[in-house]
Amino acid sequence: MLHFVRRASLALSTVALTVTPLLAQGTGTTTSNDSSTSPQASELRSPPTGAAQSLAPRSDALVAGVRPVAVNPAPPPVPAPLPGAGDTSQNRALMIVGGAALVVGAIIGGRAGTIVMVGGAVVGLYGLYKFLL
Repeated sequence: MLHFVRRASLALSTVALTVTPLLAQGTGTTTSNDSSTSPQASELRSPPTGAAQSLAPRSDALVAGVRPVAVNPAPPPVPAPLPGAGDTSQNRALMIVGGAALVVGAIIGGRAGTIVMVGGAVVGLYGLYKFLL
C-alpha cells in the first residue's frame, strides 16, 4: 500500500510541476483583421503601454546560439605550398639508385664493393635529405 501511495504522489507532483508553468505562461496573443500589415511587422511592434507583454516565443528568437553576421563570408585563404612539395621524382630516383648501389656493393664484396656501398649510401642519403627537405 505504501508503494502505491509513493507512486501516486510522484505522478501527481510530476503533473503539477509540468502543468503549472504552462498555465502561468498563457498565450497573450491578439488577433487583428488588418490585412495591410504583415505578421512579422505586428510581432516586432511593442505592446501598448499598460498591456501585458506576451511570453510566447517570437520568430526572431527561434535561432539559439550564434547568429550569422555576414551573408556571403569571404572564402578561406588558400594555404601556401610547402617548400618541399614540388616534384620529388628526382629525389626518389636518387634514393632508389643509392639502395641499388648498396645491394650491388654487397654482392661485389671486398674493397671495390665497400667503395660502391659507401657511394650508394651517400647518394641514397642525399636523395632522402632532398626528399624530406
